[in-house]
Amino acid sequence: MTKMKKSTSFKILGFTVILSSLLIVFSSYKQKDNKIENGISVENEATAVKLGKWAMPVVSFFAQKEANERDMGALPNQILYWSQPLDHNNKILTPNDVVLYTSTSIETFDGPMVLEIPKADENIGLFGSILDPFMVPLEDVGGANGVDKGLGAKLLITPPNYDKEIPSEYIHIPSQHYNTVAGLRITPKSFEEKDVEDAVNYIHKMKLYPLGSDQETVFVDGENKPYNPKPPYDENFFRLVDLYIQTENHKEVDSTFIEEMKLLGIEKGNTFTADVSHVRIASKVKNELQAGFRNVGNQFFPNSNWTTPVDPVEAATQFTYVDESNHYHWEKRAQTFHWAIWGPKHLGKETFYLIGQKDNEGTVLSSQSDYQLTIPANVPAAQFWSVNIYEFETGGTFFDEVEKVAISSKNEDLLMNEDGSVTLTFGQNCPEGAPMSNHIPTVGEGSWFALFRWYAPMPELFSQESDRWTLGNFEKL
Repeated sequence: MTKMKKSTSFKILGFTVILSSLLIVFSSYKQKDNKIENGISVENEATAVKLGKWAMPVVSFFAQKEANERDMGALPNQILYWSQPLDHNNKILTPNDVVLYTSTSIETFDGPMVLEIPKADENIGLFGSILDPFMVPLEDVGGANGVDKGLGAKLLITPPNYDKEIPSEYIHIPSQHYNTVAGLRITPKSFEEKDVEDAVNYIHKMKLYPLGSDQETVFVDGENKPYNPKPPYDENFFRLVDLYIQTENHKEVDSTFIEEMKLLGIEKGNTFTADVSHVRIASKVKNELQAGFRNVGNQFFPNSNWTTPVDPVEAATQFTYVDESNHYHWEKRAQTFHWAIWGPKHLGKETFYLIGQKDNEGTVLSSQSDYQLTIPANVPAAQFWSVNIYEFETGGTFFDEVEKVAISSKNEDLLMNEDGSVTLTFGQNCPEGAPMSNHIPTVGEGSWFALFRWYAPMPELFSQESDRWTLGNFEKL
């Protein structure tokens, strides 16, 4: 009897152990399953959106870096450039098709890198910046306000905590990150074949190599190959955030955000896989930034709907986003780099932009409507001006469906009015009697916005006098 009880007890105990094990396994499976469906809890959703906005420029930075290699075959520490103005194959955010671009990913994991910038002559314009993963411009390059003063230079880009002596022949550009990008714009005298060839030859005079090395510089021509460096608002959004956290050094100002990323399953040294909840948050980040873009910047001209592309605090901090009171304006940074790339350290010195989103009645510009814009004579730009239009929904151009998305004062067929002003038209069809050379077509049923760019802006652009030069509104026809 005692043996039967003991045997029965062992059987019951064994069954209990097996049942408990199954429950643990099932519970673990359910937890894993719940993580797949609900990786970011409802109570953490607001924090997740905040973290997504904080990381916005990082996502854009690494999306560009990956596109350089994936789409163009350009590895880090190779100079990627375009030998022709950008066309419909290039999906870079708010591009300008009247310049040639370089987008060079620079890594200093193995030590400092030297970027040699040659002096540009009077027929070639150069302007750009060296930026870190948060799109903070470490220095501008080219022009009187560039770190090289427009004379060319050997730039020495050093990794975090670099403490060796800097040889006198170099201009030191210290970075708190191992990744930087050289985003440069080269302006040919014209787009005649010879002038474009001269600009490309100028690019090929640049050099990029490790300090102390005679390594030959590799150049990759983007040509007309498809290129999509846009920030992805899908499962790749937080994958790129994780890539940054796993591989990069961090600034002290970002430490709190990096710690909070653990709530999203992102932590240095741990494996991360985005799930549907991360995709949902990325989509929400996009939608909120897209809505915020409608109210970006401040009115620049009296009685005109053109606005500044950024908040005054952004330029005041030279796009570090940390002001004199040590306040971190990361929200404004997110709004800017949702639609733009490569902000300059010195805004308004070599270039200046304004955004036009509404007509003279304050109505959003529609792709289905026709408009005209009159540009007064004597535009205060020492080099040239340009107007580009972009789809509101994507921040890209209409290039997929049309041949022209911009007009500039460089256009040889641009027709002027008798008083020196220029009247441009916009819409799906060129208005009767208006010259096609002054028309930019639109397509689709959505909305669009314009960027008016001044290259080498003149002081009178910023005058506060009552008779100042003023750009008028888009007028619906």
